Amino acid sequence: MPSTPFGDHLRREREMRGVTIEEVAAATRISPRFLEALENEQWDRLPGGAFNRGFIRSVARYLGLDEESMVAEYALETKSLNQSAAGPDANAQGMPRDLRPVIAAVVILVLIILGMIFAIHHYRAAARARATQSQRQAPPVRQSPAVNQPANPSTLPSPGGSH
Repeated sequence: MPSTPFGDHLRREREMRGVTIEEVAAATRISPRFLEALENEQWDRLPGGAFNRGFIRSVARYLGLDEESMVAEYALETKSLNQSAAGPDANAQGMPRDLRPVIAAVVILVLIILGMIFAIHHYRAAARARATQSQRQAPPVRQSPAVNQPANPSTLPSPGGSH
């Protein structure tokens, strides 16, 4: 590990190449305020995690530095900061950030299921009401007059009276 702090090392490498922060920002599409925060080691002004490592990789690539060694140097510099952040205040919000999307998805899924149950119940109730209404409006069924007649017409007496 170099004896120079990470931010000073990054600034010195940039200045040795005669490159301004604005030029680095334009080439890497990283905000100048984030680049300044890296050089000034103002870790609280950075988004954190993979974003910081991605910024360092991009800057190192642009300046022609070894990306992995710069990321490793950053990790060593911020190691004590990360260890102190993992203390008792780490769970101050009550819930880890990565569970929030999962909980939101579960809540949305439950709401969708409840909506479907309500829709099915409403559809079935409407169908029962239509069936009841159509039964009330249907005309009564009449019996056919053929019920009282004999089944075989050949056994009926002929109209002429001779048999």
